[in-house]
Amino acid sequence: MDKEIPYEELIDTFEDQRLLIEIGRDLMHERDIDKLLRKILDISRLMTAADAGSIFLAEEQNGKPVLRFKFTYTASKPLPYEEFVMPRTMGSIAGYVSLTGSSLNINDVYELPSDLPFSFNDSFDIAHGYRSKSMLTVPMLDHTGAIAGVIQLLNSKEVPGVNTQNPDNIVLVTPEDFEQKVVPFKERYVHLMEAVASQAAISLDNASMIQRIKSQFEQFVVAAVDAVEARDPATSGHSSRVAHYACAIASTLNTEALSNGRPPAFSNVALKELEFSGILHDFGKVYIEPAVFQKAKKLFPADLDRLRLRLKYLRRSLELQFAERCIDCMDTDRRCIEEERLQSIETLECMGTLIEELNEPRILDEDPVEIIGRICAAEIPPVKGVNGEEIPILTDEEILNLCIKRGSLNPNERAEIERHVVLSYEFVKQIPWPAEYSNIPRYVRAHHEMLDGSGYPDKLKAAEIPVQAQLLAVADIYDALTASDRPYKKAAPPERALAILDDEAKRGRLNSQYVTILRKLVENGSLDKELPSLSCCRESKA
Repeated sequence: MDKEIPYEELIDTFEDQRLLIEIGRDLMHERDIDKLLRKILDISRLMTAADAGSIFLAEEQNGKPVLRFKFTYTASKPLPYEEFVMPRTMGSIAGYVSLTGSSLNINDVYELPSDLPFSFNDSFDIAHGYRSKSMLTVPMLDHTGAIAGVIQLLNSKEVPGVNTQNPDNIVLVTPEDFEQKVVPFKERYVHLMEAVASQAAISLDNASMIQRIKSQFEQFVVAAVDAVEARDPATSGHSSRVAHYACAIASTLNTEALSNGRPPAFSNVALKELEFSGILHDFGKVYIEPAVFQKAKKLFPADLDRLRLRLKYLRRSLELQFAERCIDCMDTDRRCIEEERLQSIETLECMGTLIEELNEPRILDEDPVEIIGRICAAEIPPVKGVNGEEIPILTDEEILNLCIKRGSLNPNERAEIERHVVLSYEFVKQIPWPAEYSNIPRYVRAHHEMLDGSGYPDKLKAAEIPVQAQLLAVADIYDALTASDRPYKKAAPPERALAILDDEAKRGRLNSQYVTILRKLVENGSLDKELPSLSCCRESKA
């Protein structure tokens, strides 16, 4: 007749099976490796009523196999934890299990036979006044049979007749406690923990693979943006700073929500999505001629040089014309011609001065169109080219550029610059984003939209603009104003930049709440602090 199994043992076995199912479900969804390892250790201790436990990961260091002492916990004696590596050899219990793939269930580690290839290192016990006794060590085998690490459990407290539903309630302090409250690990725990360890190894491998893929993708994003900014050194670091500023504002919104008893406005995933959006918001600039971005004046340097050369040619030609008129002239006529010559040369020099002033990308007291009108209407004798064509003071293209009222870009160039938003959108929407990042193309496309509908490219109104794009707009404008490396303008001091943002918010173009938060971050110096989510920005932030 089969031996009757005690009711308590049946209940314990049932609970272990329930925990095994639970850990399998939990490990399937956990992607954070540190959280995953802690969860593995906690459930392993709970299932076996172990007082302590450790996890070792199999790695290579300098080409040699090692075990990394990754996590540990001792319920009876909270101890400082320090990660370290040890040689992966047959001489230690963990090393033996990691190399052979065989589990070890030891009743008392102080009574190991001397002929075994491994031994117990009692330095921990001596240092901390602890008594290691029963030990269960199992390998973490993944689906390929490779050993990812080792789970080591210490001092089972499943004393018959004692409730071990929460084994941490049983504290081991005195030598008597270790003798009376510590028992060998039940043999059934060997197979149970091997199952847990195998699930853990597969989950760990999956989490590591996902983390590697994410890391590789983030590095690709950073490398791509670096390639864009390499074409325009003047904006180097801009994308990273915009991402950082936008995430800083979003994190502040989270803090304010939590302090008011509300859930955070942005999850960790949403912050990462915002970070990627900021990093990629200007990627479309890679398709645009770099000279347009680097245009410091209204005229390109080569165009200005040609214009200066033309003015010199006009002057020399006028000098020659007047000299020819003076030949065989009476003295009285020469004086009149000389006065006319001086007047023409003075007019030409005045035009040159006005053109140099017009070429500066700043707001003038007088409308540039009126200044251009005066230049074109100036009374100087016409000058002919080698083919008899009349040489103008200014060409149509030069007039178009010099008539710019603000900045250095003419309407065609500004339209080309604005096209970068659509080009950025077209690029990022081709990336097969996971579901949690699927809105990145939408945020990138809308980062130049204004709440009053005056932005581009789609003239969206406030209700149509995602809050993430509104955050990027504030961050983008602030960095554009304060950046010290733009060739077409001097950096605005932070207070001046904030005043401009305040004015834009009052005019209904920017989100006033986000502008206010940005001001606080700037004034208290926290804008430059690193944020936990910004793994990309941390590498490339200027």
